[in-house]
Amino acid sequence: MFRNSLVFKWALYLLAAFLCLIAQCFAQRLTLFGAIPFLYPLLAVIPATMDSVGFGGAFAILTGVFCDLLLPESLPCFYTLSFPVSALIASFISRQFLPAGLLCSYVVSVVAFAVNGFFHCFLFWTWGDPSPWMTGLYLTGREFFATVPLLSPLMTLLFRLVADRTRYEEMHKGTA
Repeated sequence: MFRNSLVFKWALYLLAAFLCLIAQCFAQRLTLFGAIPFLYPLLAVIPATMDSVGFGGAFAILTGVFCDLLLPESLPCFYTLSFPVSALIASFISRQFLPAGLLCSYVVSVVAFAVNGFFHCFLFWTWGDPSPWMTGLYLTGREFFATVPLLSPLMTLLFRLVADRTRYEEMHKGTA
């Protein structure tokens, strides 16, 4: 019975992620603050705040692998490295400091974009960019303000519904 609930849980989370990917496809047509909204860091950290550390890390790794296969980046495994780091920090924040919810989602969104931005700054530095930190911070800030204020609450609501549904199923397994 446990295996069925685990498959159900992963199926719901993947369905929610698929909805976010569709939203990202529509967001590609928008430009806010000179940047396109970038949902993938949120997709890696918001589920990590609402579920176990292991599940959140595994979901972030899968999200990172998907992004590395989907998005052209010069460094192989760029998102596969940055998203799990962000998810582990997000999971720690939600367990120790803030309960999972909207405020926690905003805080971990800052963390996700900061970690992703740090990785980009490091790449710019290795490429010989004359001002890698300013370039990376400028890009990260524009993506953050184009994404988080509007889309973080929607993704938090979506993944809260999924997390509550899967917890209900786990609590009531075997009672039918």
